[in-house]
Amino acid sequence: MALHPSKTGYNRTYGQMSHTVTVTRTTTTTSTSAIILNSGYLKTMPGLLKVLEVVGGAIALFLAVYYRDKYRYATGSPELFFIAITTAFVIGSLCLLIACLISLSTASIIAKTIYEVVFHFFGFLFYLVASLILLVDVNNSSQYKYPGHTQFLIASVIGLVLSALYLLSTIFAYKGYRGG
Repeated sequence: MALHPSKTGYNRTYGQMSHTVTVTRTTTTTSTSAIILNSGYLKTMPGLLKVLEVVGGAIALFLAVYYRDKYRYATGSPELFFIAITTAFVIGSLCLLIACLISLSTASIIAKTIYEVVFHFFGFLFYLVASLILLVDVNNSSQYKYPGHTQFLIASVIGLVLSALYLLSTIFAYKGYRGG
């Protein structure tokens, strides 16, 4: 067998027959603009807690804002503090949830940082304080003896439930941070 170089490849000769073989490599790069959702994150306990925090916070925020505008016009009241805390943590939790859903690596990377521990701890602390202040104010104030009384009471109880959810999130975030 004799090999003879040619312009298109190698010329292999077997007796009287000659074959020319050409090898061409093609590299194809594809990109997609589709957003891939990390739906598996919603099946984890931290993902489920974030969903509950966002939904519960949105409900509490709606109750506090709607009924404050409808029945009460005082400034500097416990409702404003509750609304400010709820707004801040609903937005923060929503941003974390969206980041973990649209990025396959974010959920695993951010769980290894101290950020989630600190964020959820402050969520627990601030929701607890704001909810207790609103709850005490609702129960002690004679101004709440009108149709919005029950809704502020419900909002403060939801805030206490949210503080428990943020405490659970703090525990899971701490375990993730420590590698456990």
